[in-house]
Amino acid sequence: MKKLLLSILIVTLFLVVTGCGNKKEVPPKKENNIKQNSTSVVIYFSATGTTKAVAEKIAKASNSDIIEIVPKEEYKSEDLNYNSDCRANREQNDSNARPEIKNEIDISKYDIIYLGYPIWWGTNPKIILTLLDTYDFTGKVIIPFCTSGSSDISKSVSDLRSYNSKLNIKDGKRFSLNDSEEVIQEFISINNNDMENKQMKVIINEKEYIINLEDNATAKKLVEILPFEVTMTELNGYEKYVYLATGFPIDPYQPEHLEKGDVMLFDNACLVIFYKSVDLPFNYTKVGHIDNIDDLGNEDIVAKFIK
Repeated sequence: MKKLLLSILIVTLFLVVTGCGNKKEVPPKKENNIKQNSTSVVIYFSATGTTKAVAEKIAKASNSDIIEIVPKEEYKSEDLNYNSDCRANREQNDSNARPEIKNEIDISKYDIIYLGYPIWWGTNPKIILTLLDTYDFTGKVIIPFCTSGSSDISKSVSDLRSYNSKLNIKDGKRFSLNDSEEVIQEFISINNNDMENKQMKVIINEKEYIINLEDNATAKKLVEILPFEVTMTELNGYEKYVYLATGFPIDPYQPEHLEKGDVMLFDNACLVIFYKSVDLPFNYTKVGHIDNIDDLGNEDIVAKFIK
């Protein structure tokens, strides 16, 4: 009897040992904020966590991927002490400051980019300019959002547009931690609706071009008066212009460099299409951009603007 019990015990131990030996360890699931089919992404910089919290809400509500801008040199509390000669103050006062970004950020598959940042000295932190310098945002729709105790987002948006006039940067919105999910959802819905109405067309020399419109009152007013046909005058070998009978709301800035394909408003009624890139010291309000515009030659043109 004892031998039988001993045999059973040995067999049982063998099965337990071999069973454990053959069992594969299942690694814990790794958090992944990148989805396979998402065409929108929330990219944010947050030094204190406030912008991060808002970014996460926007990513969830818009079903977007989310990527943090991680500075190579972390911002510590003493770096943000605005009452001293702190790092943030020095960077914001230095036009050449471009804080390094530690992580690689792939924006190639995204059409819509929600860009978040805190307001420092009334505008965006300089690390946002590093981001714009490092990656190609051509053809992307950038929807800014910010966090701030009191400053609005408008100056930072204007500064970003002046920094790179060829980018399609929407007006954006300022958020606080107390904003409800309804406020977040309204922000997303408004921008989604605007996406559906962000283009108009112009026919020049029997060829149709698509104008990707800015999200501003000037572009919206232009859409309201469609369709119309005008003769645009040649000027200086790089632009065609026409003074329209209607005055437009304006938000002028000095881009200094105009890209081939930029559609701008000079003063409050002069519509300009740049068919070559040029540096100019004048103020314009951006209306939109034509990606594939041809050399329109040195003659006046007839342009038909349609929806």
